Amino acid sequence: TPAVLSMLNSCTTTPEIWTPQFLTVPQGIILKGLVDVFLPETSELPSAKALNVPEFIDRYIAEVYDDEEQQTFNKAFEKTLTTLKSFKKKELDGIVKEDLKVFLDEHLKVKDEVDTERLNNPDFEGMTTSECLDSLKWMTVNAYLNTQQIGEEVLAYDPVPGDYYCGDLNELTGGKSWSLP
Repeated sequence: TPAVLSMLNSCTTTPEIWTPQFLTVPQGIILKGLVDVFLPETSELPSAKALNVPEFIDRYIAEVYDDEEQQTFNKAFEKTLTTLKSFKKKELDGIVKEDLKVFLDEHLKVKDEVDTERLNNPDFEGMTTSECLDSLKWMTVNAYLNTQQIGEEVLAYDPVPGDYYCGDLNELTGGKSWSLP
């Protein structure tokens, strides 16, 4: 965990000039668009893209996933991008945020929704489009919550944990979750 957090905090390039390590440049562009849809900028919070979450995901896959996991992810992400292109009838460089929102509404499954791709091919050992998107969403949220800015400025933060607090979360932290476990 400390190594992963260290890797996350080292992702400091300007989002506009980031060049992927593991992903291809077109994959990186779509990844930036996806994380921006998952966690967009609000009046109170920066977007996941602004906090270099796509860079972290790319580095995490490159440095933490073993060869088999990398291959599985790459095949699934390429398949997802092919599905996106055929779904929107556009090349990847023409895909905009609204296209990604519609695509996610159609392909990202939530609890109790049936993944028809998995249902139609239960013996398939790779990741379906929905599973790939779900994995990216999970990585996005976790990376975002573990960034220094969110941990120190948004979540309840105690730089020297150790005291045991007993009481109502709203009373102790104003309803915020703790940034450190």
